Amino acid sequence: MSDSKVNIKKRRFVIGDIHGCFRTFHKMLFDKLRITKDDEIYFVGDFIDRGPRSKDVIDLLIYLKEEGISINPVMGNHESLLINHYYGEDFKNWQLNGAEATLRSFGIRSIHEIERKYLDFFLNLPYYIKLDDFIICHAGMNFDEPNPFNETFSMLWTRDDYVDMTKTGGRRLICGHTPHLLEDIKLSLKYDKIQLDGGCVYYGRHPGVGFLCAVELNTMELYIQQNCE
Repeated sequence: MSDSKVNIKKRRFVIGDIHGCFRTFHKMLFDKLRITKDDEIYFVGDFIDRGPRSKDVIDLLIYLKEEGISINPVMGNHESLLINHYYGEDFKNWQLNGAEATLRSFGIRSIHEIERKYLDFFLNLPYYIKLDDFIICHAGMNFDEPNPFNETFSMLWTRDDYVDMTKTGGRRLICGHTPHLLEDIKLSLKYDKIQLDGGCVYYGRHPGVGFLCAVELNTMELYIQQNCE
């Protein structure tokens, strides 16, 4: 878990599922958002798999953090699948979710060949980030639990949109994981659960998706970048 206090002088961006779409991600950061060292950048996870340039996405995140940009990622289910396979889970679970594209991007045949700095990046991802006014996690939370912050499986995998604001301290959720049409993403900006997965990696394969989305939390302005891989 990570906590961050709101500073209204800073722009606070949350960016949706990237899935190895490096050119699209780069264009979002530097053409659409025009990020600076005064900004805070949050991510809902799923940086890897399916798309062609997972390694480049991670390299850019590491570089920006080293350059003093406030980079604040959370773990997605795809990062979790990578970690689970590294520590012994059968490859098939990850393979079915786009692992081979990630291995190719790193130039390796087995995840056990990955450089330690990348493994450390994945291992250090928190399951959620709690701001004063929002909670950022990959998929959602299990509000059937007395303390939903203790149940991490749902943070990675749930498709449930229900939010119990009494258990979040009045905070709305910001999530990705499930691709949504742009119209539904725009509508969700008013809901207790904001959806940011525009299905960027599915451009040309499924109608109505193929966009990387970001929201600025002080203004609730939505930024949209079409897949340009």
